[in-house]
Amino acid sequence: KHGDQIGVLLIEPQWGSSQVGLPWPKNLAKQYVEMAKERGILVLADEIMCGLGRHGQGTLFLSEAWQLDPDAVTFGKSIGGGVYPLSGAVIKTGGVLLGANGKTVMQSHTFAGSSTRALMTGTEVLNMLPNWFNSVKKLGDEMKVILRHLEKVSNGLIETQGQGLMWGALVSRKGIHRDESLRAETISCLKKNLESVGVLPYFVPVGGFMISPVIDIDVGTLYRIGEKLEEALLLTVADVGWEQPTSQNANATEIKVTLQLDQEFLASELKKVCNSQLHFSRTCTSCSDFVHPTVRKRFSRGLIELQNAQFLD
Repeated sequence: KHGDQIGVLLIEPQWGSSQVGLPWPKNLAKQYVEMAKERGILVLADEIMCGLGRHGQGTLFLSEAWQLDPDAVTFGKSIGGGVYPLSGAVIKTGGVLLGANGKTVMQSHTFAGSSTRALMTGTEVLNMLPNWFNSVKKLGDEMKVILRHLEKVSNGLIETQGQGLMWGALVSRKGIHRDESLRAETISCLKKNLESVGVLPYFVPVGGFMISPVIDIDVGTLYRIGEKLEEALLLTVADVGWEQPTSQNANATEIKVTLQLDQEFLASELKKVCNSQLHFSRTCTSCSDFVHPTVRKRFSRGLIELQNAQFLD
């Protein structure tokens, strides 16, 4: 209806703090982009947070993995290696025209003394990142296991969403936290308990927190973070009086979890050598060097139960 009044469609394929790490539905995102292009509207993908491989889809940008084909992509933050303030944009067309008119997208006045080192760092980051794509995907799978478990033990106090190494937890309390005062009270309590166990996630205004670990984190540390979050959530559940309903089958619902890791682990124990390609990045779960299989089994119950419930629905 207003296509002739729109110059650029800005889309963030995976929302950051505004929606606590929620990825767009892939097909819906593609449909919006196609509709924009049909009307001559340029498309800009904001991948400041989810880009540079963090999304876990095996490409530098999520828009690339989803074949959105935007006209430009923005990126930043991690490109500077956590040391230099650096951001950038990839544009399909117009670069030569900008240069011919004396325009540039290079802004280095404020940080002129460090701009060369920042660009050198950014170049090395881009060269190195593809080596970590498989590890990020693997760690994203582990993050899903951990966070689904946290949903389960909190009995709906939080809902989690995300992919790769970019996840969020929304304080929901099964919808009760639409009440802003109640949500603020619960978040205040959660912050206190998280601080007491030594975990300080990034809280966002919509009512939750984000977890976006460094790319080279090891899988054992992920599970230790999960254990700390679990401890804080259980304290919060008790503090705010969020009672968990008792199950009639509580003593009879021990879930038999069979994971591929069990066979891999047994094989590696027999050989006493781990041959996993992920071992060098410390994301391997084929052995117990980084995280013990019993820990993964305990966390995986939340994911298995969720999948079973969805299947029954």
